[in-house]
Amino acid sequence: MDSNSNLPEPAAGVPAPVLEETQANAPGKKTLGEIFSKALEIYRENPIMIVPSLVPIAALILGLVLFAGFVGVAAILGGGGLLALSALGSLLLFVIILIVLFFMAEGVTIEMIREASAGNKADLNLAWEASKGKMEPLILSSILAGIITVLGYILLIIPGIILSVVFYFVAQAVMIDGKSGMEALKTSYNFVKENVSDAVIIIIVSVVISIVLPTIPLIGALLSLIALPYIYALATLLYLDRKEMPAKQETRVDIA
Repeated sequence: MDSNSNLPEPAAGVPAPVLEETQANAPGKKTLGEIFSKALEIYRENPIMIVPSLVPIAALILGLVLFAGFVGVAAILGGGGLLALSALGSLLLFVIILIVLFFMAEGVTIEMIREASAGNKADLNLAWEASKGKMEPLILSSILAGIITVLGYILLIIPGIILSVVFYFVAQAVMIDGKSGMEALKTSYNFVKENVSDAVIIIIVSVVISIVLPTIPLIGALLSLIALPYIYALATLLYLDRKEMPAKQETRVDIA
């Protein structure tokens, strides 16, 4: 029997009934458990995601070795206040470069996670090509968020904690939505406001991982480094899954 046999025939001149596909038919959002599992699965299938985080670490080790050598030479040759001032300036420049490298590593990793979450294989070269144009807004937005957050900590600690939470997804706002500056900060704030419980849980878990792993004897520092892509993946997958999506266009299906 025809499944449409019970439908009334449209009268002459009367529009045929339509079926509408709306955003309500969209797939449901992932649970936090699924996001934690997906982050681990993506990392396990794409271990190359650790590579961007190795760059600032390698720069840190190299910088410390060079600085130690510089201090040793200065101690032997002497040089007074001018040499000490040069060493201080070099150290400050090194710290700035290191911070920038960490921001860039996070940006490239986010791009790799986005590709992997879409079912593609994470590729370092493709991720760099896709993200290098966003590095300037990423660095500037992250520094702006950092300055505002530090001011919050200086005031009464609690404002700093709140700002750390609301600006936690600034990198995702830049790399995924192409925002910059105050717009990136505002996007992160709105995202946290709309997903406060899930965002706070992801942030707390990430902070706990960052605090606990370094305390493990001998291998703590190595484990902390290895965990970085997973921490980035948690925030990125949550952002991709929960961010506001444009409403789907209605689809009209005529019933003959």
